Amino acid sequence: MTTIIVSTGTYFRPFDRLIDWLEPWASIHPDVAFTVQHGPGHPLPGATNSDFLAFEDLASQFDSADIVVLQGGAGGVMDAREHGRVPIVVPRLPGGGEVVDDHQLLFCRRAASLGLVYCAESAAELYSLLAAAIAGRIPTRVTDVEPTPGSSRLAALLSAPFTPLAVSGRRSRLARSLRLLFRPSSVSGRNAAGKNAAGKNTREASGKKAVEDTVNPEARSQ
Repeated sequence: MTTIIVSTGTYFRPFDRLIDWLEPWASIHPDVAFTVQHGPGHPLPGATNSDFLAFEDLASQFDSADIVVLQGGAGGVMDAREHGRVPIVVPRLPGGGEVVDDHQLLFCRRAASLGLVYCAESAAELYSLLAAAIAGRIPTRVTDVEPTPGSSRLAALLSAPFTPLAVSGRRSRLARSLRLLFRPSSVSGRNAAGKNAAGKNTREASGKKAVEDTVNPEARSQ
């Protein structure tokens, strides 16, 4: 018997369209066992239904199920990929109370173009992908999970040895920051301007002393 895990995610809005698409297909495939996490939406008749699955339980389903079907959220897709799965995803769409914008649609299309998921934007596409997965025409598991494009480069940059900025560079950056910090504001009135000028002189003197202490710590200890 083929097993399928379906998750509509933990969003507070229901995703009944996905369940409605699956219901007629499931009714003519009694040899398929569904486990469904349906959130605030309605359950799938004949399936093992739950409104919520703990992460450990969902991860266990990712490992054991033959096919993974998800809403088009990035979090669920990344979790499934971490468990070596190529999920079938159905993106939520705006306008029907499913989600506020089309970010899931854009994400799913991009992820599908990278070979990370199979994207179903219609019931017919969902049925076709399910049939292909059951027949073994498309893989639902991957043995070597490739990192997200760009992540290897980022990891290399973060793990590279840190090169301290030269003293001249630190002096220049700190001086520029202090100039911005102590830049006088435009205040009307002679008295206010005089007070600002006096305060400015005091702050600038303190700022210069801070620069000297930063770039020449020996002088500070004398």
